[in-house]
Amino acid sequence: MKSHINIGLIGLGSIAETTHINYLKAADHATLAAVADVDAERAKAISLKYDIPQSFQSADEMLEKSVLDAVMICTPNQTHIPIAEKAAAKGIHVFMEKPIGTGLKEVEDYLRLAREKNVLTMVGMTHRFRNDVRILKEYATKGTFGDLYYVKAKLYRRRGTPKGWFTNKSLSGGGALLDIGVHVLDLAWWLIGRPEMHSITGKTIAGFGNYGTKYVSSWESNNKRLNSNHIFDVEDFGAAWIRFKNGIVLSMEIAWAVNAEQDEGIEIELLGNKGGAALSPLTIFTEEDGLLSRQQPIFEENEPFKDEIAHFIDCIREGSNPSSNGEDGYEVLKLLMGIYESSNLGKEIRFD
Repeated sequence: MKSHINIGLIGLGSIAETTHINYLKAADHATLAAVADVDAERAKAISLKYDIPQSFQSADEMLEKSVLDAVMICTPNQTHIPIAEKAAAKGIHVFMEKPIGTGLKEVEDYLRLAREKNVLTMVGMTHRFRNDVRILKEYATKGTFGDLYYVKAKLYRRRGTPKGWFTNKSLSGGGALLDIGVHVLDLAWWLIGRPEMHSITGKTIAGFGNYGTKYVSSWESNNKRLNSNHIFDVEDFGAAWIRFKNGIVLSMEIAWAVNAEQDEGIEIELLGNKGGAALSPLTIFTEEDGLLSRQQPIFEENEPFKDEIAHFIDCIREGSNPSSNGEDGYEVLKLLMGIYESSNLGKEIRFD
């Protein structure tokens, strides 16, 4: 087992500063050795603020001048795979924020390289590390719900479209589907055992675009350099009906902006012939002694980002495969690309 690892953080937007830096600095058996950002002044300021030994303006410079065991990539979606390939080529393990990438071929090529170089890949599917989700996964795995046949997954924001590079397809690769839809889809798919897909019917649309709704606030990326063009050429709503080869059907709806009630978090419903469940709040439905039962397990909430980062560190030290690995990231991206393709073609897409 490796006693200690050095990690470099690439991309210093809001999520990096509020989560990754804090938990890496507090982690056992790991050191945040370097940071990199296209805004060199921000990188330098962050390194001084958090006492990080090195700062760079590019991933290339960091990979050339730092001695690293792993990198965490928190840059715009389109740059995930190009940076990951450079790290993997040097034998450096990779964590990247979701989605794993924006094109299936580039991800296939990267994963092949990572296997050749014996590099671990982890994708930031943070919701898998929530305590309520872990409990629900245990119920599903031990067969509490019997044969699952239908899953409903949903996340609506009323007016929650992010500003900045998120709405610029050349940087993000897509809109709401690749931002919040990836979490919703991954969570539902993982809870039901990661089945193989059979067919997808999807619909995506830019229903609101750059809306001007009064008295509402929006979240904006900290990267002012990438935000400057104010481009909006992606979807803000997506829905899909996905059939899997084991017979389960998944219905999904996500929105950055919608004229409906806003969800407080990801909504998941699992329906089986022996039981069912709902997430947020976690509720288990079963029949006991011929009587319907509704249970709400008691548990302490955790900090999923902290547990996710600790898991990545442990995997590197132990040489074990991350639970949200690159192969899972690829399969979820394949589902997302199927939704886009179905919407663009206006018909069902089959995977025979």
